[in-house]
Amino acid sequence: MIELDRSRPLWPQVAAIIRERIESGEYPAGERVPSVLALVTEFGVTQVTIRKAVAALRDDHYIRTETGMGSYVLTAKEREAAQRGE
Repeated sequence: MIELDRSRPLWPQVAAIIRERIESGEYPAGERVPSVLALVTEFGVTQVTIRKAVAALRDDHYIRTETGMGSYVLTAKEREAAQRGE
């Protein structure tokens, strides 16, 4: 389990770690991000915390979520287009 600073809100910490994994290529573009339940187990937090982190990553154009399928890392082109509002 990953150690988080419990004196600060958890979801931004989780989002930052996942963002780092995306930027480093650990979670490659086009690939699925681990499921909410897998992330709950890895980080030792609630589903609500993971969902907030995923929502922040989606809002920042790092991932897209497909209902019933999961969340996927955006490619650089997809991220640029999303940032321009396309």
